[in-house]
Amino acid sequence: MSVTPSSGINCPVLSPQPYSSRSFSLVIVADVGTEPFHVGDEAMLMANVEALRRHDPEVRVTVIGREAQGGAGGPSAAAVLAGADGLFLSGGGNLSSSWPELLHQRIRWIGKARRRGLPVVTGGQTIGPVLNPTDRSALAEALAGVDLLGVRDLPSAALALQMGAPADRLSYQPDDAFFLAGHPPADRGGPDAPFLLVTLDPAFAAMGSRSGLCSLALQLAAIAAESRLRLAFLPHVGPLGSLGDEDGLAGAALARLLRAEGVECELLPVMPPAETVWVTQRAAAVVSSRYHPLVFATAAGVPCLGIYRDDYTRIKLQGALAHLGMEAWCQSAADAERFGLIGAFRGLWGRREEIAAAMIRAREPLADQEERRWRQLLARLGRTRGAAEPPRLLGWPAERAGRLAEAALSALVLERQASEAEAGHWRGVVNRMERSVDLAVEAAQGWQRRIMEETRVLTEQQWNDYSRDGFLHLGKVVEPEELEALRRRADDLALGNVKNPDVQMQLDTGGVYEELPQAVRAFEHGTRLYRKIQGLETDDLFVRLVKHPLFLEISARQYGPHAPISIFRAMVMNKPAGQGTVLPWHQDGGNVWALDRDPLVTVWVALDPATRANGCLEVIPGTHRLGLLSLYGSTVAEEHVRVHCPPERVLPLEVEAGHAVLLHNWLIHRSGVNPTSVPRRAMTVCYMDGRTQSVLTGNFFPLVSGSIPIEPYPYLHQLRSDCAMLREMATRQMWKIGLHRLRSLLYRVRDHVVPAKS
Repeated sequence: MSVTPSSGINCPVLSPQPYSSRSFSLVIVADVGTEPFHVGDEAMLMANVEALRRHDPEVRVTVIGREAQGGAGGPSAAAVLAGADGLFLSGGGNLSSSWPELLHQRIRWIGKARRRGLPVVTGGQTIGPVLNPTDRSALAEALAGVDLLGVRDLPSAALALQMGAPADRLSYQPDDAFFLAGHPPADRGGPDAPFLLVTLDPAFAAMGSRSGLCSLALQLAAIAAESRLRLAFLPHVGPLGSLGDEDGLAGAALARLLRAEGVECELLPVMPPAETVWVTQRAAAVVSSRYHPLVFATAAGVPCLGIYRDDYTRIKLQGALAHLGMEAWCQSAADAERFGLIGAFRGLWGRREEIAAAMIRAREPLADQEERRWRQLLARLGRTRGAAEPPRLLGWPAERAGRLAEAALSALVLERQASEAEAGHWRGVVNRMERSVDLAVEAAQGWQRRIMEETRVLTEQQWNDYSRDGFLHLGKVVEPEELEALRRRADDLALGNVKNPDVQMQLDTGGVYEELPQAVRAFEHGTRLYRKIQGLETDDLFVRLVKHPLFLEISARQYGPHAPISIFRAMVMNKPAGQGTVLPWHQDGGNVWALDRDPLVTVWVALDPATRANGCLEVIPGTHRLGLLSLYGSTVAEEHVRVHCPPERVLPLEVEAGHAVLLHNWLIHRSGVNPTSVPRRAMTVCYMDGRTQSVLTGNFFPLVSGSIPIEPYPYLHQLRSDCAMLREMATRQMWKIGLHRLRSLLYRVRDHVVPAKS
């Protein structure tokens, strides 16, 4: 096979070998030949050329690099295709509106090849996810004319099918460079083993104040110490043989930050693809925000973690890992920068042998699949030794078809953009993939229904209603059997039948709110006449309700999708039968809560029906928009009650048992007594941004979602504790000074009023 470089691109020239009676000229379009050098793009081309040489030595290849794909001075597409017998698009991630020039270059190449009657095949592509209507229409038309379309991730497969690509021409495959063999660098050895290999893109060096990179450096320093691994940074993009000013910027900045922590990080230069593969596959583990380091690592069973910044990189990185069943080992940059990296790596490193063995097992069938794919690709090009294989869909065993069905159907659910007819079309497409897909579709439909039930997404109209009113009825969240168990558990805690040293409970005296007794850990004599039981996030029954997916999703909407979520309090509020304390108009928040920021989300779940007759919650709609009426918070002053709480604005919130209400903490609300013969109990949970701290102790609160490792900042935690202790000591000292001054004043008054004895 011979390789003809176009426009000066460096390609190996391979000696022709006898294979068949007819030579074949193939044009390969690839993103190579320009600066900066991109290891992944070069690796995919190299792997494809080597595979062609192995399978069909008689094929003559002309490579069209980026400069020659339409630039001035390069050969025209018509001239290149004039003597060609087929067109091959090397793998990549450019079929997206994010790179319109490259997208339309490929569309033009496909169109010109089809008009000449040439077969068109592709390597593994990532399609989208960003496609504007014009680009989507043009790409859909082009893909309809591709004889074999390779896709390297399931979302791309789903999108291709949605755009009308024929299912029997679709090949789900690992990245083109997955099987590329590595060899050691000619002029240097690799890092000393064992080492952790890191690759970060330039965005990590460009972050404002570099706080994110500082966080990663602290975590990598801790990882190196815990796992006893050396650190090495390998740039993926930049001038060959140097660190460069692409990925190298992030590497140099990271190395400086690590050096400040007493940890050295070896900075490697940009290497050719085979050398990059060799170094990557010698690593003990890999952490990368780039795609191909994960491809090279998984191919050799090297445990790795991906860090993505957006949907595009998430799809690519998870796609690289998914072929080996490792897609869970991927997290967002925001989570990684908030000290999620160290926790994820600990999990990965603790299971490294198990993970490596699983990847090696998963690789074996991929090798057989790759051989079948190349035979089929050459058959679609008309290059077959003997009879061509009958057309068949490649790379879709039942398990993968099921995962595609799940991905496609979940996309319909989450985006809520498809009608039932479109969903039926999807299922029809998937059913044609393989005989066993029927079962996979049923499983995906069950998964879809379960997700819809467990993680209901509020509509924008509901959010608008909540923004206007300060409350929102959420509907049913607890089934009757669970309700009964929760009611029984609350009563058993108050009666002393169940012990939990972490809860506190308060007696209901049926009197004035201000005269209620202090909370205690347990009543001296068990009773059902309790007002509240607090600390229920530590109870194994109530914690399941605390972590209800809908409540966590609401909190994520309020505090941000990547924010950790904590609990200020989770408690049962009770209005005992024939009793209950009048809770006056109040707001939840302010200095009385002693927090460094006010919580905004409270979820109120009725364990018994809440009606006007039994003292249900009453609110003044829209008053949350007033903000806190006093810095202290809690009970609303009489003058504010007169202005903001006239009788005609009072709205009773009647709620069925098992149903929930979302409340803004600043919404003015109250509740009355319960004159009925049955109790009225409710579970109430206040959700906070997990970074909220007590201003008295500096402590965080119990997390229900996300994480806030404080290990890298123990001095800060200790400083806050010391400040809290000093504040308490100062308060006591002020009391002593005040008492001393009062005593002196009393002495002076006494001496003035009572004459001294003569």
